Amino acid sequence: MNRLRRAGALGAVLAVTAACGVPTGDGPSTIAPADVPYGLAAPTSPPTAAPSAVPADEAGWAYLVGADGALVPRARDSGTGSPEERLAELLTALAAGPTEEERVQGLSTALPSGVALTAAIDGATATIDLSGVAPLSSNRRAVAQLVLTAASLPGVEAVLLTSDGEPVEAPLPSGALTDAPLLPADYAVFLSPPPESPPAASPVPTTTVPPPGTTSGSGTTAPRPVPTVPPPFVADTRPDTAAASPGAAVTVTDVRVGRQEGFDRVVFEVGGAGLPGWDARYVPDARSAGSGLAVDVAGDAVLRLVLTGVGLPGDTGVAPYEGPDPVPVGGAAVQEVVLDTIFEGQMVSFLGTAGERPFRVYRLQSPNRVVVEVLHQG
Repeated sequence: MNRLRRAGALGAVLAVTAACGVPTGDGPSTIAPADVPYGLAAPTSPPTAAPSAVPADEAGWAYLVGADGALVPRARDSGTGSPEERLAELLTALAAGPTEEERVQGLSTALPSGVALTAAIDGATATIDLSGVAPLSSNRRAVAQLVLTAASLPGVEAVLLTSDGEPVEAPLPSGALTDAPLLPADYAVFLSPPPESPPAASPVPTTTVPPPGTTSGSGTTAPRPVPTVPPPFVADTRPDTAAASPGAAVTVTDVRVGRQEGFDRVVFEVGGAGLPGWDARYVPDARSAGSGLAVDVAGDAVLRLVLTGVGLPGDTGVAPYEGPDPVPVGGAAVQEVVLDTIFEGQMVSFLGTAGERPFRVYRLQSPNRVVVEVLHQG
């Protein structure tokens, strides 16, 4: 019945169509383009896809030198193209230096004039080849500009400097030279103004001075030497993190502690491939990474240090630290260091402190080590 009803309806439509004068039964015919209204037959070009904007948190930056000596980021990334094209764009702008407006604002660059920079990205490592300049073996701020600029692009975790395709020695913030890939966390110190140097001491007369606390022949008390003013301790209580170098697999070989002027220092020396990263932060209590059980740590607060890029001694071929564990400190800031365990490429340690004091973490090389320093006073 349904099929019959549909057939009847179709016949009615055909009848109405014929009654309206619409030709039926003829073969298809070609319509001249001039007879097509509104230019609908005109050829059209395919639409061009607009380049998608890169999110602000994924944009790259060129780092220039501020008036106070600290490195400051300036927008130079168009956000279009491949990561290598974007890096080339950033480095070209960095080599060009600050704009006239930025120079008026006090911005400058530590890179020598005439430097030419080319780059390539392999995995998480960006290789920057320098030409037209002498090696940057003594220009730490220029190296920091290159490393921080390249690492501002998502996915770039290390920077290798070369000249004519061969690795060159570059200075770490400490001044030590290395031809290994450079890590941005090591150069974060250049994001803060350099500490002010103490004023130069006045020339001391070349006369014999009695020991401190004794009297000279004239009966006057000899002045005591003025102690050197240490540089400011730039730190706070916020979490501090840094990525390990690509392919890092290290083993902690030694743990050393010591009291310095104004702060306590804990050093984790490592051996193996690459450099470790870290995640350091205050936690409510110490919990073992493997079991979640409570860990006894002396002190009123717990600073947890997680070293990343860590391998088992059997995999790294490096003999591990043998103790003591816990490591007694008894300092004004750090009371004790407890080593927890290696779990999923991470080694967890707990620093028991006298309170949530400001701290800082940084890396040193030759030998490779991670240093944690906790301020005596908050």
